[in-house]
Amino acid sequence: MPKKRGKKKVGGKKVERKKAKRRKIRKKRSKKNILLLLLSAALIIGVASYLGFHGLSQHPEKKTIILKAAIIDGLSEDAPNPGLISEMSRLLKSAGYEVTVFNGSKVNIELFKNLPKMGFRLIIMRLHGGRIRQPIGLFIGSGIFAEPFSEGKYEYEYYSGYFLKGVAYIGGKEYFVITPAYVSEKFKGRFPGSAIIILSCYSMWDQVLASSFIKKGASIFVGIDRKVDVQYLDKVGLEIVKQISQGASVEEAVSKTAEKIGPDPQTGARLLYVKKS
Repeated sequence: MPKKRGKKKVGGKKVERKKAKRRKIRKKRSKKNILLLLLSAALIIGVASYLGFHGLSQHPEKKTIILKAAIIDGLSEDAPNPGLISEMSRLLKSAGYEVTVFNGSKVNIELFKNLPKMGFRLIIMRLHGGRIRQPIGLFIGSGIFAEPFSEGKYEYEYYSGYFLKGVAYIGGKEYFVITPAYVSEKFKGRFPGSAIIILSCYSMWDQVLASSFIKKGASIFVGIDRKVDVQYLDKVGLEIVKQISQGASVEEAVSKTAEKIGPDPQTGARLLYVKKS
């Protein structure tokens, strides 16, 4: 009988091959995991860097708000009071305002026309002023004595009724007078919630002039209701600025000034105001 051949022992080799195969798979997976971890770490670092940089750029340093004030001294030639203007400037600067003074030839039509877009939050005008006599004979509205009158100048505005010719109580000089209609219709831009203080005769004769300024963006308008002595104008003007420099709002400053000084003893003129509703 033929001899039976013995069976080859192959089971051991198969096991070793499987183990080797598993080790290779584990190595590949380990490499993949390491690669994924490295990619994740790089992504996290990149995102953190982006957010850190752009987060800072989206929160810039707070800008300091500069309060701008204008003093328009239209009486600098006819009734000069440089000491008053200097003291007003000093007080306003002490309250944090950046102050610009306009006087002499700098006080003109162009200045008034461009006032709304110049960024002033407080505008104090020391001017000649007067009531406007209408064709029917009644006085309705008041005007701003803006610039010395010159024949042939501003003909369109003059003949269309936007400008009038007025004679100043002090000195008798003729001026171009800006009407309320010119303020509301021809002034450029809008006031940024400005406080307008017009220290002149009749600036608050009625509320027509005040309304024209409020229509152009002013928040409050302060004026005088009658003919007034210039010494009284300067006295109430300085007191208003003192009150503002001590922290009072314009409304509070006007009320305190009116209570402290009272009406003009010569004419009975009063300091009044109207606010944007």
